[in-house]
Amino acid sequence: MIIGRYYFYNLAFLARKVACMLRRGSVGAIPTDTSYGVAADATNPSAVEKVFRVKRRPMSKPLSIFVPSKEFIRETFVVDETVEKALELLPGRFTFILKLKRKRGLAKGVVTSDGSVGVRLPEHLFPRLVSKFLGHPVTATSANISGEPPIYDSRELFRKLKGLDFIVDAGTLPFVEVSTVIDFTVYPPRILREGAVKREYIEKFLGFRLE
Repeated sequence: MIIGRYYFYNLAFLARKVACMLRRGSVGAIPTDTSYGVAADATNPSAVEKVFRVKRRPMSKPLSIFVPSKEFIRETFVVDETVEKALELLPGRFTFILKLKRKRGLAKGVVTSDGSVGVRLPEHLFPRLVSKFLGHPVTATSANISGEPPIYDSRELFRKLKGLDFIVDAGTLPFVEVSTVIDFTVYPPRILREGAVKREYIEKFLGFRLE
């Protein structure tokens, strides 16, 4: 089900429409600042489980989340001086591994056993608006079968991903590498995956070397 041709809609209107569907437990594909992503309410256990089924992804590999703002990150996660400096890089093509301050109702499959979460505040406004209007974080995982390349062409979504409730069709997205993943639960922080943003730039910005 296509709920909107992305470019023909007011962005906020479409984000509200998606948020309404996620609130009902639906799972769909949305455009992001890298590839298409599979979106679900990250506080809804059955919806998060469906994301794993659609992607054929093992539950042992937690999903990251989209959040609406830096303020949400500060309120929800442990933010020390290093993380506060790194927040100046956001919005951006990063996934920050952060520790929850306290349990926030995130579903199993999002939070690790030690209370860590992969957090994204993306450059693309749409996922941020969806999270804002939903009032909860949204799953931030690439739209693909686990182990396969991310999907950038909406036509491939219909062919490869079975079980989606809706697709926000933005046509063919620009090819952008996956987000760069940095673990801020250790010191010095550790780059777990170098993606769209390169190590040299991050280290120069933060002023120290990363693991």
